Amino acid sequence: MDWWILELITVGVLIAALLVLGPLIKRFGRSYAADVFRANPRTGKSYIVLMDIAYYLIFTAFILFTTHFEPDTGWADTVGADQLRGETVRLGGMLLLMGVLHGANVLSLPIVGRLLGLSRRMEDDTGQPEIA
Repeated sequence: MDWWILELITVGVLIAALLVLGPLIKRFGRSYAADVFRANPRTGKSYIVLMDIAYYLIFTAFILFTTHFEPDTGWADTVGADQLRGETVRLGGMLLLMGVLHGANVLSLPIVGRLLGLSRRMEDDTGQPEIA
């Protein structure tokens, strides 16, 4: 198989992973975000939309940054072990990036929800936004 065929397959798998795992993570994260933003559900929905946009931008950038348009050094004209290893690392890197970002979001979401809820309570008490 030519080197570019494996490249196309890898890009297709990366895009498929993005299109399948992104909505799957979002689906299971809605109830968690609803619990965190219980005091202000609209803020929670807006936060989820903004995070989705950020995730898709990051993952699309990863795919574009790692796409090869010519054989890398050490690659033959046909697929060899070096190219297979490189493509496996790309897929693993994408999954690792998704996991790390998702984990960071899960850990930081309660803090963000608490800060936004506190800010909202301060606005309600004074009748106007608090200026830092």
